[in-house]
Amino acid sequence: MTEKLTTAALCNLNLISQEEVAAAVETYLANSMAPPFVFKEGYRLDLGKAVRRHPGANDFVNRGNTGPLMKRPFILAAILEARPLRE
Repeated sequence: MTEKLTTAALCNLNLISQEEVAAAVETYLANSMAPPFVFKEGYRLDLGKAVRRHPGANDFVNRGNTGPLMKRPFILAAILEARPLRE
């Protein structure tokens, strides 16, 4: 397979769990400059890059007056649409 799958597609294939995705969201919320997040099956994702590349998430997360509860769904969308690399 030459095409890299999205995180959502990898979840559908049971290669990444919803719990891991939730942990990735929390990791980003705790530290937007965190090192790449590594999923159990060896996939890794630069969370900061995923958010920066997602237009809606990048715009919303960088607003100064939004709290973590408002940011969470945008970060989740960015992570689910990103394409993790396999180690």
